[in-house]
Parts: sequence; structure tokens; C-alpha cells
Amino acid sequence: MSSVLMTLYAVRNKDGQYFRAKGYGGSGETWVDSLSRARIYPKPGPARAQVTFFANNYPQYGIPKLVELHVTEVVDVDETSRVQKSQNRKAKEIVERKRRHAEWEKERAEHKINEAKETLQRLKKAEKEAEQRRLERKS
Repeated sequence: MSSVLMTLYAVRNKDGQYFRAKGYGGSGETWVDSLSRARIYPKPGPARAQVTFFANNYPQYGIPKLVELHVTEVVDVDETSRVQKSQNRKAKEIVERKRRHAEWEKERAEHKINEAKETLQRLKKAEKEAEQRRLERKS
């Protein structure tokens, strides 16, 4: 048997179900059948506190058991392809966002140019009308 690298803890009731922490305002079952869904404790103290809590507050269900899980193997998972894919996706999103922003800026600039042209035409028209009125007054 290989050496134990780490010991973890879980709480199991007499029906063989494991305790699942739900957090503040959580919902769902308190006890689950699968160890993969169970609350795993890195130290025995918090797990023992749960055992004591259920033994004191729910004595009709019996005293839960403290389960030790011994980690004997550590496996490195190569995440480079997943991370690279994520980085590529984010880079594409940034380029697309910049392209859309540049397009929006262009449309905004064109709109401002058109507004300026309209304003210039109105001013020229008003200037012509003022010049005509001035000439009419002189004659």
C-alpha cells in the first residue's frame, strides 16, 4: 500500500448517506448518497462538530460516523489546451469589441459631420437673408 499524502474527512449517517453543506439560505437535501456531492473537510475538527451537532439535535437518527478519506495519489491534469482555447476566444472577443467600437465611432463621426454641414448651410442661408434685408434697407 502506498503512503498517505493527505487525509480528508466526511460525515456519514446510519443510512450510509453523506452530509452535504448547503450554505446560508441553501436548499436541497442535507444528506446525499454520493460521496462526490458530500461536504469534504480538510481537518477533523469541523467534521466532528457536525457529528456532535446531529447527535445532540437529532438523537432519533443515531450518531453519524466520521469517515476518513486517504489520498494516496496525486494526478497532474494538463490544462494547457483548455487555457489556450479560452485565451484565443477572449482575444477574438477583444478584437471584435474593438472593431464594433471603431465602427460605432465612425458612424458617430459621420453623424457629427452631417450635423455640422447642416448647421453651416443654415448659417449661410441666414447670412444671405440678412445680407438681402440689409441691401433692401439701403435701397
